[in-house]
Amino acid sequence: MRNSEQILKILDEQVRSYSRLYELLKGEKEAIVSFDPPSVEALAKEKDSLVLQLRLLEEERKRLVDAFFGDEKGGRSISDLHAVTGDKRFLELRSRLLSLLQGIGELNELNRLLIERASLHLRASSAFFQSIGMDTASPSHAVSREA
Repeated sequence: MRNSEQILKILDEQVRSYSRLYELLKGEKEAIVSFDPPSVEALAKEKDSLVLQLRLLEEERKRLVDAFFGDEKGGRSISDLHAVTGDKRFLELRSRLLSLLQGIGELNELNRLLIERASLHLRASSAFFQSIGMDTASPSHAVSREA
């Protein structure tokens, strides 16, 4: 099979999905910074669903690329597809994918650090309240700013 249009469609869908993941990660960062656990949880569920979709797209892309190249020896990269077809759309999609993946990696690392810091802050706050005799598990105790 030498039809590259299906591969281009899958790559385009991957770009859209990775763009959506990037936006979700930006939303997650905002939710972490504003300390909004319900939003973080909802975004995590959306991310899980999107990551599953991305895995399925990647499997389909690999299947189509394998069928495209058939028994030929050599690479199976997007650059190889461009070299064989001469279609510049492959290079454009490759560039967009690389940029998105780099941004996703950076945002994911930043969110991980923010979550670690928030978790550390919560543990320290909990330890402080326990040290002054407040049971943090019990909602009956309230702390007033005036006190």
